[in-house]
Amino acid sequence: MKRNAKLLRTLSAVAVIGLVCLGLALHTGTGTPSAWGIYDIAALCPLGAVEAALAGKTVVPPMLIALVVSVVLVIVFGRAFCAWGCPVPLLRRLFGLKSPEEKRAKREGGVLDIPDSERGGVADSRNWILGGTVLSAAVFGFPVFCLICPVGLTFATIVALWRLFQFNEVALSLLVFPAMLVIEVVVLRKWCSRFCPLGALLSLVARLNRTFRPRSDEEACLRSTKGEPCHRCADACPESIDLHHPETSAPLNECTKCRACADACPMHAITLPFLPKRDVIPVEVVEDERANR
Repeated sequence: MKRNAKLLRTLSAVAVIGLVCLGLALHTGTGTPSAWGIYDIAALCPLGAVEAALAGKTVVPPMLIALVVSVVLVIVFGRAFCAWGCPVPLLRRLFGLKSPEEKRAKREGGVLDIPDSERGGVADSRNWILGGTVLSAAVFGFPVFCLICPVGLTFATIVALWRLFQFNEVALSLLVFPAMLVIEVVVLRKWCSRFCPLGALLSLVARLNRTFRPRSDEEACLRSTKGEPCHRCADACPESIDLHHPETSAPLNECTKCRACADACPMHAITLPFLPKRDVIPVEVVEDERANR
């Protein structure tokens, strides 16, 4: 997996789209990531579930199932969906586009210069848009963001194309949905880091995530072993996370487990263990401390 994470992320996103198409072909009723189900179990996108609950001022089992399942998955895997399941990065790669975050290499003294708006918290514009999203659903009685969600638009376009070829059904959505996707993916290049309320919701829940977090082995890292000012891992991270300078970095709850940092490290010093190993204090250090008391 060391050098193939980018390929695996692409295949993972394609597999999600493939499963949706397979469901359409076989009429399994499994749906899409926006609304999925298995037999009598149905669930919604977690943000869509929150919007629907506020819009309808009621809570139904599919909404609770979606929230519980999503919270558990995010606690275990963090924001992995953003890198491994969301179609937006896949569309960017297909169009040969890079987000501004992937192009950034601004440094001051070897440290990434991360804007406050990308470090989470009150300054994060995504959190404000998340608040506006849930508020608009409550005010208008309708999940407004679902109309422009790029995940929903992607699969709605696929469904529209499927109906075109299967039933010769021509609809305005064949023009409207792709046009909105182009605006969000091509024009709004900072969609993921500045606008996406789903990413904001996942980031808030991911504050509880303690598994599969990237860690640097200081015994292998060039910075600690040879004193070289290597910062390839921070440059490669699309979420602006710098493992060596957490004080100026985006927080680890923004990590999408994409493994870009691990792939970029020439010494293979970065791993994403299920649980971090406890730091073991060498016996010599303990004995020296006792002798100095």
